[in-house]
Amino acid sequence: MEYEQVRELLRKWGITIVPKAAKRIRSYDVDTFRDMAKRTGQIDFDCDFSNGNCAGRAMGGNGCCTPDGCSLSLGYWRKEGGTLDEDTVRRISPFYDPKTGFLEDGMGCRLPRELMSPTCLVVHCSDLMMTDEDKILLAKIRYGDRMSP
Repeated sequence: MEYEQVRELLRKWGITIVPKAAKRIRSYDVDTFRDMAKRTGQIDFDCDFSNGNCAGRAMGGNGCCTPDGCSLSLGYWRKEGGTLDEDTVRRISPFYDPKTGFLEDGMGCRLPRELMSPTCLVVHCSDLMMTDEDKILLAKIRYGDRMSP
């Protein structure tokens, strides 16, 4: 979708677009959060996509990783405190489809990891292949500064 269309959709949902410097994502500034999110690309989530779906992805009624759930929650960004920063909105807009959200059939999320919501970043199949550092990173993304020393 175009930026202006997504902006109008957010307005209808009651979500305010704020300057990047004013936004906090789970207590982190946008750039710090994006750096952490990008690092999750190195984590082995122990997922098997041989059948097109990962067993760890919640399917069905809770709306996670389903086309309608993803589209209605804007990839779970809609649940992040009633605000989104303008830079994020501009960057995610071209990936958003009103029917499927950011999901691409058989592939998963179209967004680069640094643009995914905290909720989507922490969904995984198992932590069997994760290092302790991986687990700490995911906990920081999930819980914010409550995980800081």
